[in-house]
Amino acid sequence: MPRSKPNPVLQVCQHAFADPQKAHYCNYIQVPGLLATFYPQAQTVDEIMLCSGLYAYTLWWNLQEYELTALSDLLATGQPLSPEACQDAIKRANRCVEIARIMLQQGVILRSELLRRKPNITFRFSSANANQLEGFENVARLSRQLEQGVGGFRLRPGLGEIAGDRLLNSLKDLVLTHCDSFNTIQRDFIDLLWSIYEQPAARIVRFSEVVPSQKLLSFSHATMQKFHPQTGDHNHEANDELTFITAHQAFEVWFPTVIQSIQEATQLLILRPAHIWEAEALARRIADIFSLFGRMIHIPQTMTAADYIGFRGQLQAGSGVESYQFRAIEISAGLRDQKYQHNIEQMQLLTPDMALLWDAPSLNSAVMKMLEDREIIEADDDRTTIAHKLAAVLLPSGMDNPNVDIMALTESLVRFEQNVELWRTDHIAMVTRMIGRKTGTGAATFGQMASDEASQFDSLPYLYNTLKYQKIFPALWDARDYLQEH
Repeated sequence: MPRSKPNPVLQVCQHAFADPQKAHYCNYIQVPGLLATFYPQAQTVDEIMLCSGLYAYTLWWNLQEYELTALSDLLATGQPLSPEACQDAIKRANRCVEIARIMLQQGVILRSELLRRKPNITFRFSSANANQLEGFENVARLSRQLEQGVGGFRLRPGLGEIAGDRLLNSLKDLVLTHCDSFNTIQRDFIDLLWSIYEQPAARIVRFSEVVPSQKLLSFSHATMQKFHPQTGDHNHEANDELTFITAHQAFEVWFPTVIQSIQEATQLLILRPAHIWEAEALARRIADIFSLFGRMIHIPQTMTAADYIGFRGQLQAGSGVESYQFRAIEISAGLRDQKYQHNIEQMQLLTPDMALLWDAPSLNSAVMKMLEDREIIEADDDRTTIAHKLAAVLLPSGMDNPNVDIMALTESLVRFEQNVELWRTDHIAMVTRMIGRKTGTGAATFGQMASDEASQFDSLPYLYNTLKYQKIFPALWDARDYLQEH
């Protein structure tokens, strides 16, 4: 049976409320442009993952370059810092540390998936020189410069000695922590380039063909020029807005890897039974990436709530609930809660592409059909019976188990959904920290609805409702209720 191709990565905003003159999620984050930038020859899930990782590196290093430049400018003045300037520098250094932690975790994932086994990549780079990515070279230079000059940071006289020491020590510690992390990040990035450079593939491509960095970085500039034109280039006051945009762009360049991995795993299970272990490996990959998302969601919190309010008006009515790639992840995985369907229909988020995905086989439906084919459950079993039967194959590790492949798959899928739920919870905590508990975002999404109905679908209530949806893989969770009976 030939393997059917996964559904293509969505590249067009189909929102009925989209207005190019007003900021909504897709044009503020520049989602269609970002996805159109993806290397067109990237077809396999490993090739798409390589692109996601390299694009995310590009975005994060660009943001770090802006923040390290701001810190270097402070150092270059040679003037003692006011307590306010020192606190601002701490914010910037802390942001660099948080970005470094993201890239460290990202490096672990890419090393595991693309370096420690033979990846399905059909091309190789013509050069392994890390300086092909200008942002990498600039961050390396700025990091060395700060590491050498960090002792030059000092406060203006007049502040209490103990308080002053604490401020300065916090700043210096953050700067040096970033510099230490950069050494590992540098190694991971260079190893990745060398791995693709040494790929046994006939097709040779330039790094810039796969990673058009200038184009990739132009989107955040275009957003701020259009919606916040008073911010000029290298205006450090605009770094908070750049942080907000970059964080969301990093999610969007990673989403294609998650979507394709879900759809590839679905196809592998449809081809069962020989490919269950391959599907399980993809499920572990998806779970790892969502764990990375849990780290990424904290980046906006490197600014204060007042920092965010300073540019929030530029977003106008846009809201992250409009991300059609995240909808594609939920639907492709198998979220079929009726309340969820009602909500996205009412908010006009069930676009034509989303409707096609809704009707297509999901990862959850493929899992359930595979369980039928393995004669673990029967098609007419009720929910409780399915849970009992599935619990019977979830045996302790190391015990003889003819269904160990199924047990491994279910554990990876449950971990994936657990990480989705943790991400949802952290997302809500981040939103309420930045804007409080008042509603009022996402008006673009609800603008064509009656005001009384729209109030039910405001972004913050919507986010809280996501915690109440039915599980994506309900049978796998139900089985845990009956494990002690076996």
